[in-house]
Amino acid sequence: MFLQKGLDHPQLKLLLKALDSSQTGIIITDPSLKENPIIYLSKGFTEVTGYSEEEVIGKNCRFLQGEKTSQTDIDRIRKAVKQKESVAVTVLNYRKDGSPFYNQLNIDPIYIEEEQRFYFIGVQKDVTMEKHYQSLMEQAKLESDNRSTPIISIGNGVSVLPLIGSFPSERLTILMRNIMQHKDRTRDRYLIIDLSGLASLDQALANYLVNLNGWLKLLGTELMITGGYPRLAVSLESEELNAIKAFSGVEHALDYLKKTNQSHETFRQPTGFF
Repeated sequence: MFLQKGLDHPQLKLLLKALDSSQTGIIITDPSLKENPIIYLSKGFTEVTGYSEEEVIGKNCRFLQGEKTSQTDIDRIRKAVKQKESVAVTVLNYRKDGSPFYNQLNIDPIYIEEEQRFYFIGVQKDVTMEKHYQSLMEQAKLESDNRSTPIISIGNGVSVLPLIGSFPSERLTILMRNIMQHKDRTRDRYLIIDLSGLASLDQALANYLVNLNGWLKLLGTELMITGGYPRLAVSLESEELNAIKAFSGVEHALDYLKKTNQSHETFRQPTGFF
């Protein structure tokens, strides 16, 4: 075998010392043997996983898998090994003590001409903390997006949604979810979307408003647009968009609702909001 710890060679000793000094875990497997077992591991592997050399040599590294390990990730690794290709994946693995960790794993095939056969070298890095911080940042962003798209119920079956800033596609997705949840809770008959705080008015937003209008109609809710609509209508010609009632401001939309519903005692224009 091309790498044996017992060999007395200065360059090999230097290589092994360099591998053991790495903070990442390194293993080498032999796919010519049954189960593609581990034939070498660095000290970094032991430090990350808690498994000693005696517990690992000769075994397939599937012992790192556990209850919540993604089968999709495992299938990617197996496919790459079968086709002798490189693969990079971050997979949930488990230490010897049973604690989970996110393993940033890079696997590459290496061909040894003297032996005319392949080996695989796997380099792993514990990125659990990085994943944790990423999750916290994503949660914070989600909460920020939710706070920046408040849907306000002002009574009489009317809700107002002021849009502020820019709305890339992912934020539009969050907005649609919030509207659906609000609709389920309130059953309001009118939704007024105010565009006066938008940074820009583009085709994506126009398409969104058209689709939202169609969806709300099916649920018995009328969509109205206020503020900034003339700019949108001038730059984006759409019969479906123009079919949505538009007003210069929220107060004008409320006045319209008051007049059209004046025969119904249930509608009274709210005060103190605008």
